[in-house]
Amino acid sequence: MRHLCFLLPTLLLYSFIGKGFAESPAQKKAEGELLALHQADRRAHFDHDINGLLRNLGGELLDVRDGKINHLSREDVRKKFVEYFQSAQFTAWDDLEPPIVRVSDDGSMGWMIVRVRITYTEKDSSTEKDSSGKKAVHDDTMAWMSVYEKREGHWTMTAVTSTTAPEGLAR
Repeated sequence: MRHLCFLLPTLLLYSFIGKGFAESPAQKKAEGELLALHQADRRAHFDHDINGLLRNLGGELLDVRDGKINHLSREDVRKKFVEYFQSAQFTAWDDLEPPIVRVSDDGSMGWMIVRVRITYTEKDSSTEKDSSGKKAVHDDTMAWMSVYEKREGHWTMTAVTSTTAPEGLAR
């Protein structure tokens, strides 16, 4: 019986480690596709490419933040990014650790958890009227979980839950 106490944790550890070896080629391919979407989102921020960000968005996005669930239409998301990109200039949008990606056995759903440092300068809205050009610097650590469904052969983001680290706890 005493040997079982040592054997059970070892078997559990191997089953978790072995998860990577048990993935199907289709799951590994799907994980790569989702990581490529993450990199495309990074490029879209630097390029202010709103259409690039919307490319993998469905008709509605469930956005969970600040204790609320928001149902955003594609046009709502577009408006948010138009406003955001009008004054933001990115200098960093970098992974602080490797994204965690999982895909369902049948390859129809996937999710990704990321943690990134985002640094950008933004025109100070309080001085925008006097055209002084003051800039506010934002240096944030954010983490989010995005959910994807495979629709007609393409990944579509259907939900996102995001957090921003409080100042001073960023890294």
